Amino acid sequence: MTDRAATLGAMHNAKTEFESRLDRIDEAHGSWEGAVGEWSVTQLLQHMHGWLTEMTTAVERMNAGQRPTPDGVDYSDPNDWNPGFVAERGEQTYEQARAAFADAHEAFVGAVGQVDAARFGEGKTINRMVEGVVTHHYAEHAEDIDSFFGG
Repeated sequence: MTDRAATLGAMHNAKTEFESRLDRIDEAHGSWEGAVGEWSVTQLLQHMHGWLTEMTTAVERMNAGQRPTPDGVDYSDPNDWNPGFVAERGEQTYEQARAAFADAHEAFVGAVGQVDAARFGEGKTINRMVEGVVTHHYAEHAEDIDSFFGG
């Protein structure tokens, strides 16, 4: 995953693989608290939606020639951010959370697709962002779902 095309392809594959897990879950099972740690799958999707939204803004800042992270913002400890992402989205059904997650994913893909091709490469900022919020993140939570619901 070093150039833009490979990165976008990896993002597509990660989403397809993750959605194969989501397709096995109905509304009742999607709202079971404790399915993924303390969260339901709905809350897991809200958390993922939050990161996608936050990182879409970061990529848009990069595309505008700015630093991805504004002064005073620190993303290094996700546990500081995760509860807020879930709380911000409030009460949602599993299907609502899933649709919002899908929309946020597409917005992130769109922003990444606008990044100058020269900015892609092993260890570069955009690649690390994609790994953190999509390729590694989706795989991590696919494993969580498999652990609870069986894979």
